[in-house]
Amino acid sequence: MLFVIAKQKDALNLNELRIRFVIDPLRKHRKDGRLYERRAETMAILIHLESLPFDQLLERAKIRSKADPLYLPTECLLHFVRRAKRDNSDRSFEILFRVLLARVENAATPRSTIYRLTDGKVAITAFGSKVRDDVVDRFLARLVSDRDSYDERLDYFEVNFSHAIASLRSTAKLKAAEEERRSQPLSSDDDEEISAEVEKAAGSFDPFDKSKIDDGNYRFRLFAAIKELPDKERHVVALFFKEYPIESNDPDKPSICKILGCVEKTVRNRRDRAFEKLRTALSEEEIDA
Repeated sequence: MLFVIAKQKDALNLNELRIRFVIDPLRKHRKDGRLYERRAETMAILIHLESLPFDQLLERAKIRSKADPLYLPTECLLHFVRRAKRDNSDRSFEILFRVLLARVENAATPRSTIYRLTDGKVAITAFGSKVRDDVVDRFLARLVSDRDSYDERLDYFEVNFSHAIASLRSTAKLKAAEEERRSQPLSSDDDEEISAEVEKAAGSFDPFDKSKIDDGNYRFRLFAAIKELPDKERHVVALFFKEYPIESNDPDKPSICKILGCVEKTVRNRRDRAFEKLRTALSEEEIDA
């Protein structure tokens, strides 16, 4: 009996070794010379999936809830998308690619830039759209390169997809913020005069308009946009929100100038720059739910 069990175990181990041979190792090297390796749990799932028919693999790929025991980790999904080239299967690639792209777009979008409109539709701020598109473009460039030959830059995505996307997203946020800063006809010098156009636009915009501030979706988007402001501008906006006056003749009454230790012109310049940025950030772009 023990001999039979031992033979069965040897057969299972041999089969696993065969499957591991089918699963190509990653090629990218760490700084210390070691190759990147997939996580043990990822390898275990890949070994199991090798025995599944493609239709069953696709059904698992379509599961969205990570709480579902059959949820297919994106590291595994990416592996099969890349593997489709070796298998010379355009059908497999196209079907799995659509599922993968949806996951990339979702992971690339900063959570703080997503909100829900009053009609229930999901929307994303213009800033969030820039970040998402930049991340998706850079990921697709790697994927296209990998289809042509082999792009080692995708290897880490098979090790830790979430962290790899987070890294691209962080870079994209800095890039988008810099582009917005350059596109704004604003001075970063508190003592320089704000252009008449910007001052007029900022003066006509009240981010704390009582007719809007009671809407939960608007508040969520507003506070997310405020968090993206430079510290000096964010401090001024926060004090305006608390309804502190810019100046006060009463020595016992606090004002923004007294709290921040700034002259009136500096406070107004920071306010105008901040309000113009908020007005731009609160522009809406609808996305599919």
